[in-house]
Amino acid sequence: MLLATTIALSACHLDTFTFGAGDDTSDAGPIDDGGVDDGGGGGDARPPADAMPDACVAFVETCNEADDDCDGMVDEDFNLDADPANCGSCGARCQEPNTAGTCSAGQCSYACLPGYVDTDNNVDNGCEYLCTPSNGGVERCDLADNDCDTLIDEDLNLDSDVNNCGTCGNRCLALNADPVCDNSVCTFGQCDGSGNCTVGECDPGFADLIPGIAGCEYTCPVFPTTAEECNGVDDDCDGVVDELPIVGLGGACTDPGFEAIGDTGACSYGTLVCNFGVPTCQGYVRPAPEVCNEGLVTPADAADDNCDGQIDEPFDKQNDPRYCGGCTPCALDHAVAGCSLGACTVVACRPGFVDQNGDPSDGCEYACTPSGPEVCDGIDNDCDLLVDLADPDLSVPANFCDADGACGGTTPTCGADLCTGAVGWQCVYGAGVEVDACGDILAQETRCDDIDGNCNGPVDEAFPSKGGACADTGIGVCRGTGNYVCDPADTSALVCDITSPGLAPSAEVCDNDDDDCDGTIDEDAPDDMVAVDGGTFYIYTYEASRPDATDTLFGSAGHRACSTADRMPWRNVSQVEAAAACAAAGKRLCTEAEWQLACAGPTGLLYPYGDTYQPTACNGRDVDLDCVAPDEDRVAATGTAYGCPAPGSSACVSPVGAFDLSGNLKEWTSTPVGSAFRVKGGAFDNIPQGLTCSFSFTAFGGDTALPNLGFRCCSDTPN
Repeated sequence: MLLATTIALSACHLDTFTFGAGDDTSDAGPIDDGGVDDGGGGGDARPPADAMPDACVAFVETCNEADDDCDGMVDEDFNLDADPANCGSCGARCQEPNTAGTCSAGQCSYACLPGYVDTDNNVDNGCEYLCTPSNGGVERCDLADNDCDTLIDEDLNLDSDVNNCGTCGNRCLALNADPVCDNSVCTFGQCDGSGNCTVGECDPGFADLIPGIAGCEYTCPVFPTTAEECNGVDDDCDGVVDELPIVGLGGACTDPGFEAIGDTGACSYGTLVCNFGVPTCQGYVRPAPEVCNEGLVTPADAADDNCDGQIDEPFDKQNDPRYCGGCTPCALDHAVAGCSLGACTVVACRPGFVDQNGDPSDGCEYACTPSGPEVCDGIDNDCDLLVDLADPDLSVPANFCDADGACGGTTPTCGADLCTGAVGWQCVYGAGVEVDACGDILAQETRCDDIDGNCNGPVDEAFPSKGGACADTGIGVCRGTGNYVCDPADTSALVCDITSPGLAPSAEVCDNDDDDCDGTIDEDAPDDMVAVDGGTFYIYTYEASRPDATDTLFGSAGHRACSTADRMPWRNVSQVEAAAACAAAGKRLCTEAEWQLACAGPTGLLYPYGDTYQPTACNGRDVDLDCVAPDEDRVAATGTAYGCPAPGSSACVSPVGAFDLSGNLKEWTSTPVGSAFRVKGGAFDNIPQGLTCSFSFTAFGGDTALPNLGFRCCSDTPN
């Protein structure tokens, strides 16, 4: 410090400084720069001075009590009275935790940063308490230190504050009563010493009846309350209406007008109770009409039903059969009873009965009403003690039994009905007749036995399939057929009687039959085809027909196409259906070129039969209409001859041997024309120009189906 002061007091002349080596530097030493290091690790930061004692090197002034800038003043750039970084002395910083420090007159003063409070007034630890005043710095119950005095909710009494009972925000509420916060009240059996909500005094006109509701939920019907009366009102406000005790109730009573009878005979006093707000005599037994019950009721005085002191006084037990000799009425079988001197008598028998033995104790014991001559009914109609067949006077009716079929020869017999037991004339039929459990003929036969079992004319009508067609388990043409007949081993069933045995399996032909009996129809049936162009391809000899077509019927089977002579061709078929039918037969729809080559042959004929038109060679428009059906039905069977009156063999055959390539039906090809397909050959309604092999102006959409449009198939193999 002394060295630094000395340097500060010396005159500094920069023009006298010599940086580097001087004339004599042997005794030169480092000059104190106030302890400022140049950072180079070599000691003093100043360059060496000359040997003059007043040498000074200028630096930026720092607060270090030295004249760093060589201006003759020490720390002149620093205000030690107001600089918080050098307050009162260099390096004395006004800085404590969580504070903003200021310097005045060389003394530090501090202000807490926002959110911090100095609670211990100790400047050494700054503002140590993290807290921001809330609620204007006034303490309130919110579990927070609102005034930042390190105490929470210190000004509140949670033991008694009804708005913060036991804990902040727990407000005590009570219905129609004063709420109370009491730390002496235990909640759910636990007393924790802190405030608990309870209910104080009820408001006037209210009562607390339900413990689960905080407060006084019951409104008193009467206020101020009074003693309970029998009036249907809760006078004492306890939640119960007309409960005992009620002054004047509970004593013995009778109904008005019967006060003098009291407990006489069967009568007894009741008890005065409150019934729906009205005093009522409950349990009083009133006088009742006298009934005859002497000896039937104990004790004997209970028999005084009308409570007049007498028993059974209105009843004549000597002459009235209802009370003859006592209170039990006379009950005689099938008789009108009387009473004489207290004993039961028979006054008259009821209809249908007779007192045969004269003993009144069994009444009129014989059931009999004279109704005329003896008939079969199980009754002694003439009351001569002889019944039905035992009476020689029995009337026998004419034979009313069914005499048809198996019932023939049956006559009536007198006996009991098998079901009702009623006696009458019965028809007992023989074993061949079908009857029910009651012996009545069944409306419907149940047995198949070639017998008219229900005697109505038809035989075995319950089996409508009897005589109907049936078949065995064979497949296809191997199946035998016959008719259903009664099964001799089971009268409830029919059996198939095979009268036409099935055929032996044979090679499959295209006829809609399973000829080889393998369960599949026409699967390998060959088609009649002819070779074209030396066998380059093959074409149907005949227009395609359905498998079940005949020489007069077009058929309906569509599972494949067939090429067979003398069959009605397949018409009303779309190009899509025709292609599918050919594919199902293992072939394809012919192209236009294939079709034309098969029609015209290698020499290119105009018509399949030659170059000259022959009106009756093929089935075209010029065929004589007098010997055929109307135009729309002029389609002919495949490969047939045309003309009138008796055509010979068909002349409508092409050079390769294919029939009807001209006329009969137009034929689809697989050759497309835009979105349509070419149609060839003409039909029964075409003129000569449309019947040529080369005519190619016709094409239809693939879904077109017409009565004069058919097809034939081609293949690369003979079949």
